[in-house]
Amino acid sequence: MREPLPGSASWGTPGPPSAGTMSQLQLWLQFEALNKDSSYFEDFSNISIFSSSVDSLSDIVDTPDFLPADSLNQVSTIWDDNPAPSTHDKLFQLSRPFAGFEDFLPSHSTPLLVSYQEQSVQSQPEEEDEAEEEEAEELGHTETYADYVPSKSKIGKQHPDRVVETSTLSSVPPPDITYTLALPSDSGALSALQLEAITYACQQHEVLLPSGQRAGFLIGDGAGVGKGRTVAGVILENHLRGRKKALWFSVSNDLKYDAERDLRDIEATGIAVHALSKIKYGDTTTSEGVLFATYSALIGESQAGGQHRTRLRQILDWCGEAFEGVIVFDECHKAKNAGSTKMGKAVLDLQNKLPLARVVYASATGASEPRNMIYMSRLGIWGEGTPFRNFEEFLHAIEKRGVGAMEIVAMDMKVSGMYIARQLSFSGVTFRIEEIPLAPAFECVYNRAALLWAEALNVFQQAADWIGLESRKSLWGQFWSAHQRFFKYLCIAAKVRRLVELAREELARDKCVVIGLQSTGEARTREVLGENDGHLNCFVSAAEGVFLSLIQKHFPSTKRKRDRGAGSKRKRRPRGRGAKAPRLACETAGVIRISDDSSTESDPGLDSDFNSSPESLVDDDVVIVDAVGLPSDDRGPLCLLQRDPHGPGVLERVERLKQDLLDKVRRLGRELPVNTLDELIDQLGGPQRVAEMTGRKGRVVSRPDGTVAFESRAEQGLSIDHVNLREKQRFMSGEKLVAIISEASSSGVSLQADRRVQNQRRRVHMTLELPWSADRAIQQFGRTHRSNQVSAPELAGWRLRFLCIYSKF
Repeated sequence: MREPLPGSASWGTPGPPSAGTMSQLQLWLQFEALNKDSSYFEDFSNISIFSSSVDSLSDIVDTPDFLPADSLNQVSTIWDDNPAPSTHDKLFQLSRPFAGFEDFLPSHSTPLLVSYQEQSVQSQPEEEDEAEEEEAEELGHTETYADYVPSKSKIGKQHPDRVVETSTLSSVPPPDITYTLALPSDSGALSALQLEAITYACQQHEVLLPSGQRAGFLIGDGAGVGKGRTVAGVILENHLRGRKKALWFSVSNDLKYDAERDLRDIEATGIAVHALSKIKYGDTTTSEGVLFATYSALIGESQAGGQHRTRLRQILDWCGEAFEGVIVFDECHKAKNAGSTKMGKAVLDLQNKLPLARVVYASATGASEPRNMIYMSRLGIWGEGTPFRNFEEFLHAIEKRGVGAMEIVAMDMKVSGMYIARQLSFSGVTFRIEEIPLAPAFECVYNRAALLWAEALNVFQQAADWIGLESRKSLWGQFWSAHQRFFKYLCIAAKVRRLVELAREELARDKCVVIGLQSTGEARTREVLGENDGHLNCFVSAAEGVFLSLIQKHFPSTKRKRDRGAGSKRKRRPRGRGAKAPRLACETAGVIRISDDSSTESDPGLDSDFNSSPESLVDDDVVIVDAVGLPSDDRGPLCLLQRDPHGPGVLERVERLKQDLLDKVRRLGRELPVNTLDELIDQLGGPQRVAEMTGRKGRVVSRPDGTVAFESRAEQGLSIDHVNLREKQRFMSGEKLVAIISEASSSGVSLQADRRVQNQRRRVHMTLELPWSADRAIQQFGRTHRSNQVSAPELAGWRLRFLCIYSKF
């Protein structure tokens, strides 16, 4: 049984459940309008929908007579004069009537949602329709968010910026505060909002779950609210109470310096921050303080000295068996695939092996989908003593009900004291979309590329037919994946000229520019370097590289041939097992088969940031023709069939098709746009004027004499790991007025017009390339819109006339 604090939310009170629990959930699901006035929930505001195994969310969604939301017009409700009998008799008894319901009650029996809007529209004059629509739009806009002020916490100074909360969360109050902070609340280093979050986190940490583990807390504040200082405050509070060790996980080693800054800002200079990456494997002599590590470090291992050591074991040894300190999972959305990735499983394993640790999850996009909550095992929503035996049952119940059920879960989490989520208001932020007409020269290149891709499709089909390729799922998966990436790079490059013009205009208006993109083009650059013995005499085209790579690696061929670029490498095979190759069977007719266990998916590294790192490249399926009767170990680099099933010379003709197609792509490549990132930096003044914060290790630059060369981003006396940090400092100081960020700098980095820095020009955030995930887009926009800013940013999107990719935003 969960042990609550005196006066805190009740979780699992023995005995039959109260009638309010069922009714609260029903009303939330069926009457969304009730969320507008939280006073109706005062009698049961601290009752959780997860409070018992009966009348729980799982029971409601599985109840036969609780119909889906789109069938509510068949349900008898309190709006009916003569409601039909139902097996659910626990209708919530209101202490007073809902204001305004008298106006909505019909004079005859009418089901809920028998289009009350249609009835009201028909009763109004037609000339008032337009005015009503405008009023409805205004109401919908104003009711999306509500200004946020701590309702139960009365300590601390006002937050420096306006903060809001969603209307659904604002409709329910948080629990009463029973915890008293040890840290000073009148220093001004922490705002009232941050002190409120620290208080509720520490209050929740006093609760033990039925499983014996300590309850955790989720800080879901939006980007820029100040989660870093809040987390630092939680660490300081526990330090003052004698818990001197803490773990802090984040997405990058560079963020260690931000952690030190946050602790310094709240006057916790006595707490040292140790970087795990600088500590040798097996060394547990580090003294008290904060052990800072990345999520990828959790799966680190070493075989040095013949001993197998892991970072996870090292962390556990440093903490000790009875560890009760804080574990912070900052930017915890990185662990969202805990059920399928080694890193995510390590996050769960760490929580299980330190059951008494005080866990804090912190992310602006920590649970954008129900399945992403799997790593939040300390919230106590599923597991022993809850209505859901495991996460799968919880996920099934939520997904069955849709987005509305997820909102209910968030509301209940706030009521129960395990969740808080505020975000900065977007008042003052401007947004515009620049529509870019296609230049005639680009139209010509685009049309030629489209024709060549159509020809390539026919050539691939013909070659596959000639060699008798039977299984083609992997082939076409690779083809269409490359096709999509090619035209993505082409369209992004078409925006560069106009973006450079507008960036120069904004700089002339005494503003500074932040450009967001995803693709860096590093993989293609390294391939060309490998082909030319480390030398470059021109900028590289990422689009051309995608097309060439498709033909070289995936063309239906009779060779085991992998044209590799410099820096690419194979996936590591598990020790003790031989290399696994696609099993082929050559029948007497000469037909080639690829077994079902061969990969049928496209390269995982060839997504939005495919070109960011050479390590993202993996080996793909190739068609291998074996000599009949030879074991797989006797294959040579080129094994031909003993006899040609399609007549003499077919293999040579297939090879000629491939070479002809490669020649045509190379001729087209002379006219294709060069790599977007290199072109942007060159057009905006070169590395001397542009702060690049990406994950690539080198770049192509134009020299004063007009030549082009490849150079490392590492600077003298500065490791590559600290380059982004130095570039950020140069941008914030005003030394450089243009910053380009990729996925590598889209989390945890502050680039706003901060009152504490020298560069206080207004930021113009230009999103040249949006990520595939809305979560990542939110994170990237949050780099320039943050607390303590002098001015809100301008957001600028880009679209070509035939490609409206920004319409969703």
